[in-house]
Amino acid sequence: MSTYAPGLAGRRDDDGTAGFGKTNCDLEDLISWAGIRSLEDEVSSEGNDPTNLEDEHGWEDVEPDVENIVFKSLFDEKAFQDVHSMLQYCLTTYHFNFVGLKRKLGLDFLESVKLVNYIRAEVLRGTTTFEITSKQIFEDDKYLQTVLEDDALLFSLDDLEPTQDSSGSRQSRSSSSTNSQIPIDEMVNLRRKLQRTVDAVKDRFRYMRTQMKLRSSFQADPDPFRSFSDPGTSVWSSLEQPSLPNLGNFRSNAGQVSLSGRRFLDAPSRSALSNDDGHYMQAYAGIGIHETMIKDAIRTNAYKDFIYSNAHLFEGKTVLDVGCGSGILSLFCAKAGAKTVYAVDQSDIIYKAIEVVHDCKLNDIIKFRHGSIENMTERDIPKVDIIVSEWMGYALLYESMLDSVILARDKFLKPTGIVLPSHAALFIAPIHDPLYHAQKVDFWSDVHGFDMSAMAKQAYLDAIVRTVGPPTIIGKEYKFLDLDLRTCRKIDLEFYAYYNCKLHAAVPFLSGFAVWFEVVFAPPGASKPETMTTSPSQPVTHWEQAYLMIDPARKGKILSGGLPLGTELRGTVRYAKREDNEREVDIRVKWEAYGHELGDEEEVGEQEWAMR
Repeated sequence: MSTYAPGLAGRRDDDGTAGFGKTNCDLEDLISWAGIRSLEDEVSSEGNDPTNLEDEHGWEDVEPDVENIVFKSLFDEKAFQDVHSMLQYCLTTYHFNFVGLKRKLGLDFLESVKLVNYIRAEVLRGTTTFEITSKQIFEDDKYLQTVLEDDALLFSLDDLEPTQDSSGSRQSRSSSSTNSQIPIDEMVNLRRKLQRTVDAVKDRFRYMRTQMKLRSSFQADPDPFRSFSDPGTSVWSSLEQPSLPNLGNFRSNAGQVSLSGRRFLDAPSRSALSNDDGHYMQAYAGIGIHETMIKDAIRTNAYKDFIYSNAHLFEGKTVLDVGCGSGILSLFCAKAGAKTVYAVDQSDIIYKAIEVVHDCKLNDIIKFRHGSIENMTERDIPKVDIIVSEWMGYALLYESMLDSVILARDKFLKPTGIVLPSHAALFIAPIHDPLYHAQKVDFWSDVHGFDMSAMAKQAYLDAIVRTVGPPTIIGKEYKFLDLDLRTCRKIDLEFYAYYNCKLHAAVPFLSGFAVWFEVVFAPPGASKPETMTTSPSQPVTHWEQAYLMIDPARKGKILSGGLPLGTELRGTVRYAKREDNEREVDIRVKWEAYGHELGDEEEVGEQEWAMR
């Protein structure tokens, strides 16, 4: 025996016609039903009789439409409650057939948006009659910028074509409905399909809203749709419109990223990365990496505390956020009183940041610029009072983002402007950690009875990002680099520096070195400076420390009796960008042991590690 849904068939619309009993149900009715409950649950719930029509409270819309949508005429100030009435008015009063022209020219959605904005812009200039014979008339991307704020017509463009019966005659959907009942299994399948469609429609709406809001953020520019990466193309040429059923999902192919930070675990060959930022930008397109950074309370609170505690520096000022990512620093600056914040990012995470800023109702302050800061000019960004950026990488200079901040400073910062953070420093300290050595190196000598020692050699080649325990630090830390972000130059980021660490413990051998950094927020006029450190003696951040593990084969001379208390380790540290990938860093350390207890003995060594 077939099972039906008489509860659905018994519902009636306001016009007296059958509701869900129709063979061709109204989409609005189905959406309302799909959003309320599962039909399987409705039938199988204990004590629930699906044939009982007395209890109708479950059939109301969960989210009733209370918004008063107004469609403004294309040619005057007259307003209408529905799009069809408005377009009919334009046809009878001004003899302009919008739907017919749209069909004749074969316009897609974005071309239809351009047509609407072209007409509204021309009307504002005094034009009252139009002879549009080709879509080339309004093909300029400037017509993607909305002329009428919250123009309801733009969100109804896909609903303008009337439905037709098999004979080709126009008719409304309700007039073609019958009172046929639908089997419940068909309704269940229909509901599932419909829910997927509803999700896709919602995603597409969010996608279109993001496009329009971003375009609006460019409205003050003389040429708002110029791409920063290619001055001759639209800024939207780099935006991939998603396709059904996942409309609105921005690309987030981030690759595999360390849970503790930002380094690639599945990095391709170095030749594949040479002079190519594609993989780097992909890593920042997903939300996971931004979640990690925001949840780093030491990092995020350092910026927030300084900005909020020194709001007088931001009041009424223009700010540039280089590498805005999720937009959190831009939000802090806007809340602190900034007049305008230009948020720049080259990765696709910027599209999510746009939605965030819109939802926070700060889009009138925060203006987005998608592209490389290196390719932007003062046409894109005017002179600013403040540059803020979270540019620090592992061992401070991994990723080479400071290069971009320096360039932005030289191009866009006013002479009296400030850079945040204002200073940065690098530190080094000697390490004795035999347990970690056993875990990373000695482990390979016997793996289920096999000698795999060859694998251990890699541990000596790379700088290892890890949390260094304070007890393993055997000497006083030494600051070997100090940068003033207001004056430092790009050439200062590749250097040789001297260090001198005195041991405060006697150890049998030197395991390696730990490198970490700190940044300081102390620009002129700051009433409450702030310091953020990644020191092993302080709470752990997602940067942790860079551990440089010494390969015993790299030691020129090895002390037979170990390193006594008070021994001095002197030497140099060299930072250099890797030739095959400038975002990676080679760190070379040279060391010599000195002390009166050493006699004629000394320990000398030199080794290079790759931070990649």
